[in-house]
Amino acid sequence: MTTTDTPRLFLVDGSGYLYRAFYGVRNLSRRDGFPTNAIFGFDKMLRKVVVEARPTHLVMVFDAKGPTFRHEMDENYKAHRKPMPDELRAQIPGIQRLVDCYNIPRIEMPGYEADDVIGSLARLGVERDWQVVVVSGDKDLMQLVSSKVQMFDGGKEKWYDPEDVMETWGVGPERIPDLLGLAGDASDNIPGVPGIGAKTAAQLLKEYGDMERLLANAGSIKQPKRRQALLDNADIARHSKKMATIDIHAPVNVDLLEQSPLREPDLHTLAAFYTEMEFTSLARKTQQLAAQRAADDESPVPLVVPTDPEQAAEIEDPQAREAEYHAITTQEGFDEFLRQLGQRREFAIDTETTSLDTTRADLVGISIAWAPKQAWYLPLGHNPLLVEEQLDRDATLAALKPILENPAIGKCGQNLKYDWQIFRRYGIDMRGVTRDSLLLSFTLYGATRGHSLDALALEELGRTTISFKEVCGTGKKQITFDQVLLEQAVPYACEDAEIAWSLCEKLDPLVKREEDLTRLYRDIELPVMAVLAEMERVGALIDKPALAKMSDAFTARRQELSAAIFQLAGEEFNLNSTQQLGKLLFDTLGIKGGKRTKTGFSTDVTVLEKLADKASGEADSPEQRGYRIAEQLLEYRQITKLQSTYTDALQGLINPDDGRVHTSYNQAVALTGRLSSSDPNLQNIPIRTEAGRAIRTAFVAPPDHVLLAADYSQIELRLLAHMGDVPRLKQAFADGLDIHSATAAELFGGSPDAVDADARRKAKTINFGLVYGMSPFGLAKRLGVSNDEARAYMDLYFARYDGVRQQMDRAIQQARDLGYVTTLGGRRCPIRDINASNRNAREFAERTAINAPLQGSAADLIKLAMIRLSRALRDGGFKSRMILQVHDELVLEVPNSELAQVKPVVRAAMEGAFHLSVPLVVDMGTGPNWAEAH
Repeated sequence: MTTTDTPRLFLVDGSGYLYRAFYGVRNLSRRDGFPTNAIFGFDKMLRKVVVEARPTHLVMVFDAKGPTFRHEMDENYKAHRKPMPDELRAQIPGIQRLVDCYNIPRIEMPGYEADDVIGSLARLGVERDWQVVVVSGDKDLMQLVSSKVQMFDGGKEKWYDPEDVMETWGVGPERIPDLLGLAGDASDNIPGVPGIGAKTAAQLLKEYGDMERLLANAGSIKQPKRRQALLDNADIARHSKKMATIDIHAPVNVDLLEQSPLREPDLHTLAAFYTEMEFTSLARKTQQLAAQRAADDESPVPLVVPTDPEQAAEIEDPQAREAEYHAITTQEGFDEFLRQLGQRREFAIDTETTSLDTTRADLVGISIAWAPKQAWYLPLGHNPLLVEEQLDRDATLAALKPILENPAIGKCGQNLKYDWQIFRRYGIDMRGVTRDSLLLSFTLYGATRGHSLDALALEELGRTTISFKEVCGTGKKQITFDQVLLEQAVPYACEDAEIAWSLCEKLDPLVKREEDLTRLYRDIELPVMAVLAEMERVGALIDKPALAKMSDAFTARRQELSAAIFQLAGEEFNLNSTQQLGKLLFDTLGIKGGKRTKTGFSTDVTVLEKLADKASGEADSPEQRGYRIAEQLLEYRQITKLQSTYTDALQGLINPDDGRVHTSYNQAVALTGRLSSSDPNLQNIPIRTEAGRAIRTAFVAPPDHVLLAADYSQIELRLLAHMGDVPRLKQAFADGLDIHSATAAELFGGSPDAVDADARRKAKTINFGLVYGMSPFGLAKRLGVSNDEARAYMDLYFARYDGVRQQMDRAIQQARDLGYVTTLGGRRCPIRDINASNRNAREFAERTAINAPLQGSAADLIKLAMIRLSRALRDGGFKSRMILQVHDELVLEVPNSELAQVKPVVRAAMEGAFHLSVPLVVDMGTGPNWAEAH
């Protein structure tokens, strides 16, 4: 579009953007599981419009809840449209908040659709002689296009004027209602004339001019079927046109145009919103803009976050200008620095290395700070061709060793688990770790936000940090830190240590204000960090030939399954194509009840499982062939995932120096404090399938050793019995009964010894379902019963196990009153959206509130057990060591000669970690590999 002084009013179809954003960005959520994909996609599209199209005026229009005047005209209007997905519905309040952060007026009018509001605002804009742009991908809105109204489809980046509309539809904008009256609109359940599609309608309108002339001359049409269809359905065509015509005279408030001049966003509120949604990069850049504006009110500030990374990098953080960062490159300078360091009671420390893999990383430099805006960098391993003056690494580390190993001199930093392992590689056992900003923040705020140094600096100090990519680049051009010049390395490295110091200074007093948080941090989070660091350093021994053999077997089995599936299908197709699979199952083979999506039929795991359940006997009908295909495709998908995720991937992650994989345990991620692991993720290796158990056989004990697996028995149910003070549950555990059989006896009658397998299965589903806050609908789906039957089971369960419902209600009420629930270890698990007006978001929060105290207490328990066991093994002089932690299970590598002595030590450490009103029971097994030990 040309740039003039004429106002340019952009009318954004917010409801259309909702869906496009939701389906355009997938698998994005916060750490607490709340979906954020639609919010992120909506923000991206909105920024694109504002930054690139540069409107002078903008209004956001949404559909209002409830019926419109079209529903009064036709009760079948949009009757076939699927309800909005729950994951999208939960994000609408967030999207509305986002629009408000941008200071963009938004409107929705009861009784009218967004299209009508847009059409009416467009008319008012034209009457003011403004340029109007309708921002949408909805073709129906093209009927508004004229010499003064354009349409912009941001997804396709395409502008439409009347000529473009003619090219798209075959008719001009003014004839689109006629065309829809004839052809109908299946998405809105507008019938149109049977047998006439959009192309035919366009041809007829081109020939006759408009729909009324066509209907008046329908008797002269030569094709008999078309002539009769038009004669028989003339009234339907007129009704359909009326339904498809946008009302451009809706009673919109004219003052809305006075409020529509584009304004600068509320940058601080927007940055806070991005932080809450865990859009860290967007939060950082937005805060940079806010900092620039605060530093110089007269400087031009971009309207929104720059989309160009180079433009964003140019924004300077004024608060970092005063920092004094120094490089120490001479022995004389280091000697003086060492003298001062030895007199400190505490200092912050950070290492710079060549890799994030602590088992392979080389130390490049060390940064140290003990005051705000001041830090020192010790270059030790830069490329000598790039950095001539630097300290001797071996001599410097030898000089630092007494200080780093002195427990009386405190060390603080950010994620010191990493630095501890780096120093261990160089023969230094760093002691005296007092404060870790990552853990302090996680103790205070849990999963409500990110805890990276960049995020914390922005949130707590209002400072933006130098990013790693600014120093080392990205992609193929990225360099390792030993290739970085000193003038770039010093500010980056010093800033890390200095900000970590400042964060610890701010966060530590906040933790110490609360006794339960102090106890959680002091007794659990900080000491378990060292345990995890040692476990990561040790790693788990892997039988690589066994993995390779499994991969070959998986490949062979996938080939067998592919051949069998193609034979059943009668043709070859792409097994990874959901579109081709859906067409085969529901069109070609004629299976009834297929669910259509925007791109075809749904073939997700729940759909395939339902079809596979119907597979039986010979594939003697098209439907039975489809059921068998679903059954075999489920196995194909499972094997493909296991092979790509584990048997193939693990082989590449084995350290060639020791034959082990060294996972990283993530301590500050999960809402409940539960540990997760990455590179590789060892928490999700399936245990219930034969293929999953086979992968565990590759985790082996070294010669003359055995693996010992110890896990808590039914820990969350035991915690439920204790925390809810549930007499019958407590008695069942005290009597050593099988809790699922005991529950089955309570619900279905009889004695626990006489319970059959089906009743026990149902009881187990109910036990664990209620622990996770499952609804009657969810339980019915799991058990394969009606909602009423599931509700009756739940009512009986709550009646027999008095205290369970009360515990759930207490958790929900605590979340509503305080915004969090608590664990036995003193952890606060924040529960977002517990008071949300959106029902789906609120119910999700309630389920989280029910489970979080139980899962979080179990997480506290296993961490305490690890701390106790680590100390017991060290104090006992044992060579046995922990190598894996998976939820409620610990795996140890034990010399055969120590096994008899170590087993009671393990049991005592784990069963004595908490004192509950029910016994803690640990199941143990041993074997040459993990599968046999479990």
